[in-house]
Amino acid sequence: MKVLSLSTAIFSAFLASRARVAAGVVPATATIIEHEEDKQINTQEKLYLRQKSPLVHPNDLIATSDSDAADPSTTATTPQWLFTDEQEAIELELGQNATTSGGINWKVDGCCGYYETVFLSCFAVYLVVIKLLWNTIVMKPMKLVAVFVHEFGHATACWLTGGKVHGIEVYKNEGGVSKYTGGWRWFVIPAGYLGGAFWGAVFVTFSGDRWASLAIAILFCVGMLASLFFAPNATMIGLNIGFIVITVAFILVDQLVLSPFLQFLTLFYGVFIGIFSVYDIWDDLITRTVEGSDAHACHKLIPCCLPRCVG
Repeated sequence: MKVLSLSTAIFSAFLASRARVAAGVVPATATIIEHEEDKQINTQEKLYLRQKSPLVHPNDLIATSDSDAADPSTTATTPQWLFTDEQEAIELELGQNATTSGGINWKVDGCCGYYETVFLSCFAVYLVVIKLLWNTIVMKPMKLVAVFVHEFGHATACWLTGGKVHGIEVYKNEGGVSKYTGGWRWFVIPAGYLGGAFWGAVFVTFSGDRWASLAIAILFCVGMLASLFFAPNATMIGLNIGFIVITVAFILVDQLVLSPFLQFLTLFYGVFIGIFSVYDIWDDLITRTVEGSDAHACHKLIPCCLPRCVG
């Protein structure tokens, strides 16, 4: 009896499965197999597209069928971020023949616009003018300003390392001295040469923007005014007051009358201070050894470090 019941159940299950097949119902195992086949087809299609267009970014693979891959309007092309030329990217988007074969555009065409050309031209003109007038009375005030920046570099390094500045002096013979106590001497001594080069670079960099040039001009005036409270000599007093007046006048003209105007002055300050710093290092440290120079002081602090090695 039990054997008959089991046979009946098996036969009923067989009839039911035949009925589902006749009705079009697909078993779960067949669905899994079909899904795996579709997955393999899609993988092969993507591999085909990657081989066909080696410059296509993987995230840009959008074609998923043979019809999409064959249609030129939907084929993934070289992404525009590979091109630095905007016109080439536009031509590529419109389907026109771009002037490049693909890849990164290393050409420097169009690197300099109007403002970059003005900046480089002014920089070059300033270099020529400074060279021609270097040993004349016209450049004497600017040389003294560069000396002030040099000495102010010593003072700044002293303040940063916990020292106390007692005086800052600038002399007509283009010399100067910063009187201080405390601080880290190994940091304070080279800060004059490095400070001049640093502030020259800052002036040049900030001259590229109207508000940045205003900020550095104000900072310059504040520094010159603050240094007058540290026992300056007569030369430094006249120098600082004169350049504060000149800089403030340029600021007023730039803000009220004509802009850009101040940027040309800050660029000139930067070019001259930077050149003077290089000249100062060459003259004091490399071509000769000046008794009492910063390099000589560094040699006294570190005997194994010769003055020319400091340069």
